[in-house]
Amino acid sequence: MKKRLLYVSHFLFILGILIITLVAYFVLQSIRETVYQYRFDQQYEFRSLEEEGEVYPIQVFHGVKLNTFADGEGKEGKKVGNIIFEIKDETEAKLKGVNIGSDLKGMSDLKEVIQYKVMVEKETGQESFIVAMRTSSPLQVIRSAPIKYRTYNINENGVIKESNFTADTKSKMETQWIRGLKDEKSGYYSSLPYQENGVFSLIFLLFFGVILGIGGFWLRRSRYYGKDQAA
Repeated sequence: MKKRLLYVSHFLFILGILIITLVAYFVLQSIRETVYQYRFDQQYEFRSLEEEGEVYPIQVFHGVKLNTFADGEGKEGKKVGNIIFEIKDETEAKLKGVNIGSDLKGMSDLKEVIQYKVMVEKETGQESFIVAMRTSSPLQVIRSAPIKYRTYNINENGVIKESNFTADTKSKMETQWIRGLKDEKSGYYSSLPYQENGVFSLIFLLFFGVILGIGGFWLRRSRYYGKDQAA
């Protein structure tokens, strides 16, 4: 019985320490995320493309024409179809099985899979046109496969850079570009600062870890105290 109590006390104490260590890791990563976001906000900003409350699918940025449109009227009467993205009238991407609704009016109808953004460097005023899209099919998302993304970065000279990545391999800049896709709120170091009740969850975990650690220490101390009393 006493050996069992000793094992339990060790288990509770170690588990408590592990939970406290995990909380400390998340706190550190959240601090790094906050600093990273602050530095980005100091250096860059996003300019709205809305006109009369809507972002139009056809945009021209420094001579580069971009267009997004629905291909066909969906399948079997469902409000699902394919989305075609073009640069200079050349097809660059085809997003299949997208919920496009009954009438595609603007980019807001497609914000979960493709978005236009203009990023401005505050110091120089230089602009970049960003196209961010989620290339994973709905079936891949359901299977919990790593979500795939693609971005197009067009600078003021008309130079286009394409990038393909996942949520696990994204860069710091790509983290900013995919914000808003399918309510994407992931961070680069940690997503905790953008989640509701994230701080509360950390506090609860910390409290739980402390209770386990104290409980394990108390059981161990009680056992040795009992031995001394018996002696």
